[in-house]
Amino acid sequence: MEQNTVTINQLIAQILDEMRRIGYSETTIWRYYQPAMGQFRKYYGQTGQAAYSPEITDEYISLNKERYERGEVTYQSFKKTRYVGRRMNEFFLSGQFRYTSQKRGTSFMLSEGNERIVDQFLCSRSCGDKSRYDAGWTVRKYLQYMEKRGHASLSDVTHDEVREFILKTAASIKTSGLHNVLLYLKHFHIFLKDSGIPAPDCVELFSYKVYRGMPIQSYVTDEELERILGVIDTETETGKRNRAIILVGATTGLRAIDIIRMKLTDIDWRKGEIKLVQSKTGTTTHVPLMKETGEALKDYILNARPKGTGCGEVFLRVSAPKTEIQDTTCIGCMFRSYQEKAGIRRQPFDGKGFHGLRRRLAKKLLVSGSPLTTVSQILGHDDTDSARQYLSLNTDDLRECALDFSVIPLERGCLS
Repeated sequence: MEQNTVTINQLIAQILDEMRRIGYSETTIWRYYQPAMGQFRKYYGQTGQAAYSPEITDEYISLNKERYERGEVTYQSFKKTRYVGRRMNEFFLSGQFRYTSQKRGTSFMLSEGNERIVDQFLCSRSCGDKSRYDAGWTVRKYLQYMEKRGHASLSDVTHDEVREFILKTAASIKTSGLHNVLLYLKHFHIFLKDSGIPAPDCVELFSYKVYRGMPIQSYVTDEELERILGVIDTETETGKRNRAIILVGATTGLRAIDIIRMKLTDIDWRKGEIKLVQSKTGTTTHVPLMKETGEALKDYILNARPKGTGCGEVFLRVSAPKTEIQDTTCIGCMFRSYQEKAGIRRQPFDGKGFHGLRRRLAKKLLVSGSPLTTVSQILGHDDTDSARQYLSLNTDDLRECALDFSVIPLERGCLS
């Protein structure tokens, strides 16, 4: 797209045309995007500007942020304006408008200076989306705490104030959560030191060992999996897709994020395996493609997967726009809906969500005698310690692992 030659009205018209082309519904366009873009159009008119400029768009976003901070608009309203404005800038600079779902927001509003530092920190990290979000959430919570204490930057923050933040946080979260908070803040302060940004040297303070417990992790049992698969209507496009997703999770142990990002080219039908780069670790993993799973994938790809989308991902949205699945949350919701249909009652943190399929596979491998190193490789872990959390066994599991003495002849003897 030719930059600096398009007006705000032309840009909006081009965006709306592109949204229709890639499959956005008219309801979404006119109820969500068009009103928000109309606000930007109005601001351009008030400033006497006709040519589109990312700077002016950012200026209007900043004004809305100030209105939110004064309590004049809700956070949801501000977030919507910011989101649409960023999409407009993206289209202006790249000429592309890809379908995306909105990411989870944050209630920790920061100064522009601290927001830039958070962005720089997150850009310096090589990790998956969930870890990136968790790290950003932790650092923003930390910086907002210091801002509320009157610190515009960390340059004059004391060790006692940092220690107080840790103690207050520890009182409100689980031990496993505190472990992550300390880890993210440790890496954040290492980043600050390496970047020459003034801050207290708290690396040692955040290095305090917090041992996460190893509770017995539950999982989706074979009987529960059969009941779930039994309630899926495989005569529909949705059913074909969801059955394939569940079987991939159950037989490969892949995380939901890797399943929705799996490409058609990642499947080697001749070798009977799936080869992909894990989102969480960045390492390449090879997992076998079991016969039942392969048949389910073929059925979906040949008979239910939308045609002519140009998307390389295996699993696509059923409703418009028929593009790649954006968020793993919908995988968990889909799985839970089938559990409800199958009469499987869930409890909070019972370990029987979609990730429970991963633990199910790990347990079956362990019971079958597979060494921990093999289980780690199949699960895609860098080391065996990462896999141990999936392998805590309960009494029934231990019975399965126990030796069967029925084939061992017993003879009466005497003690010497």
